[in-house]
Amino acid sequence: MSNQLRGLVRRVGAQLLRNPRVRGGGGEYPGGSFWSEGTQTGRNGFLFGELPPAPGQTRKALWWEPWWYIGYGGTALGIFFIYNAKPLEAFDIRYWANPRAAKELDVEMRMLDKLNERPDLKERLVAVCKDLNLIEEEAYDLVLMRNEYKVRLGLYTGRVPEELKSIYDELEATE
Repeated sequence: MSNQLRGLVRRVGAQLLRNPRVRGGGGEYPGGSFWSEGTQTGRNGFLFGELPPAPGQTRKALWWEPWWYIGYGGTALGIFFIYNAKPLEAFDIRYWANPRAAKELDVEMRMLDKLNERPDLKERLVAVCKDLNLIEEEAYDLVLMRNEYKVRLGLYTGRVPEELKSIYDELEATE
């Protein structure tokens, strides 16, 4: 099969080489088809072949140039005004992250204090750590990681014991 395909490609390639007729394009372009050489006789050395105006004359703008100037200028002004009118909270992480982090730290400290006050909760948490192949010292880390993706996913899918969810609920309960 591959020999037949190879032979077909060879015959088609040979025919294309023997018959160098230009394919594509049309006769409506000056000088022949679209792919033929242009009609310009030589380069004049100016950008886009545009001659500069004679002294005392002004250059006539093309129809699209004012629209481009208006568009670029309007975009620049819009960006300038939007950037300068934005509230400080829009781009600065300190304005929204600091209160959230302080609140989270307060909750975590209360949970760790409650864990130290109640040895029964700590024993249950150590037992969960053993089920998860963690060492006993990582029990505090498990409390601090309660909002992380892996722990939440494990609770959702059942890969983490339900006991951990009940420990979290007891630690987060306010008295």
